[in-house]
Amino acid sequence: MPPPKSWDEFEAIVCSAAKNRWRSPDFTLHGRQGQRQDGVDVYGRDEKGCLVGVQCKNTWSGLSTATVEDEVDKAESFKPPLAHLYIATTADTDKNLQAFVRELSVKRMGSGKFEVSILFWTDIWHDLSLDDSRLFQHYPQFKPEAAVEKAPTHDQRLYEELKTAFGFDPAVRLLRDHDFGGPFSRKAIRPLFDFYETWDQPEKEFIDKELQAGLVVLYQAAQELSNHLTGKTVPVGNGDHVCVFPDNLRAVGPRPEWVREDARVLNAQAHSFVPIYEKFMRLCREKLVS
Repeated sequence: MPPPKSWDEFEAIVCSAAKNRWRSPDFTLHGRQGQRQDGVDVYGRDEKGCLVGVQCKNTWSGLSTATVEDEVDKAESFKPPLAHLYIATTADTDKNLQAFVRELSVKRMGSGKFEVSILFWTDIWHDLSLDDSRLFQHYPQFKPEAAVEKAPTHDQRLYEELKTAFGFDPAVRLLRDHDFGGPFSRKAIRPLFDFYETWDQPEKEFIDKELQAGLVVLYQAAQELSNHLTGKTVPVGNGDHVCVFPDNLRAVGPRPEWVREDARVLNAQAHSFVPIYEKFMRLCREKLVS
């Protein structure tokens, strides 16, 4: 990314980069425009607690050794004394300038004075990019757009509606596990009848041809099973359950043959219906769930 043109923007970027480099939120801009800064634009303490100063030079065309020496001299007046001064520049990396600053720093350390280092734009950019939030603060154009959740399709909505209206529990589980020679809950089987009564309209048609063909097969199977259940069962007990064996016959004697036949037919119909239902629901999941 090319460096900024304005000096104030560059100083703000360097301040954020310093916070990342030394993992400290305490780095701050020194003073304001018009105030004497004593060779320091940004300051704070590093991970060792040593006072660090940064002088920002928006000099994309290059930086002279004389400018470095001048800024170092100014920073001598900073109070309290610095442990390390960094010259931050928008210029490209320059090995000759790096060598000069290293030698200067060694001489100063030999005299008990603060160290000197230089940060080029590539160094500053690397430090800034260590923290996405600070990077996006200065370069919001890099922030990824929030993922926009796609609205479900007609077929996806219809599948969700079907799962709610006619899920596996309780009706299909009952059809799979129950012996229809005995009584069963009217409430538990109700979703099968609701499906048969309401899913024969255009609004309940899938756009996908394979899904719609599967729905037709499922509906026809539900229609046949519903008709058998309605014709071969009656309420028993307090009316919450139904059975092929009416209460009035239970008091007379053993089950008539026609009751056994009705139970056999219902068991066969139920065992035929469940695989159709499971196959269709798996097809919907395969096609509609990403």
